[in-house]
Amino acid sequence: MVNWRIWQEWEEYDLQSSYADNPSMFSLRLNYGGVFTKFLGRKYIKGKMKYIDGIDSDLFSVHDMDEIMELLDCVEPGKSIYYHFKRPTWDLDFGLYALGCDEDIKHFRSYVYEHKVIEVYTEFWETKLHTYQMSPNPAKIKIHEIPESLCRKSLLLTWSNSGDCPSEEAPVF
Repeated sequence: MVNWRIWQEWEEYDLQSSYADNPSMFSLRLNYGGVFTKFLGRKYIKGKMKYIDGIDSDLFSVHDMDEIMELLDCVEPGKSIYYHFKRPTWDLDFGLYALGCDEDIKHFRSYVYEHKVIEVYTEFWETKLHTYQMSPNPAKIKIHEIPESLCRKSLLLTWSNSGDCPSEEAPVF
């Protein structure tokens, strides 16, 4: 059962004490219907904003975002919606992360215990950002240049079926 509420305007109250008995609870500041400006000084313009509170991060999923968008009458058949969340205290240039699969939700949840309002942004039809093409944890990637003299065979890489994020089964060369 969903216990969250959608607000047109934010009602000022202390979320830390309001959610003190349940540290997994949080609120969203949902920005939708707008577009992102270009990189460096990025802004989200021409959009609307709603606040959703009473969300339990232990139960939260991308399907909840879809349900919220349905309640806001923003869902059309065949219309893709891309969700991005902003890392608290960061800006829109460097703090946006994809919110499209279970791995993204795990990353998202890591901020809820310290920050009780998380900003989410939407894009419709297509995304202009690179958050959906980024690795979930770029800090763990190491790129090494291998001298040609050591390379005797070609290597073909493909997406693994172990995660839900990749949308295509395309080889990577």
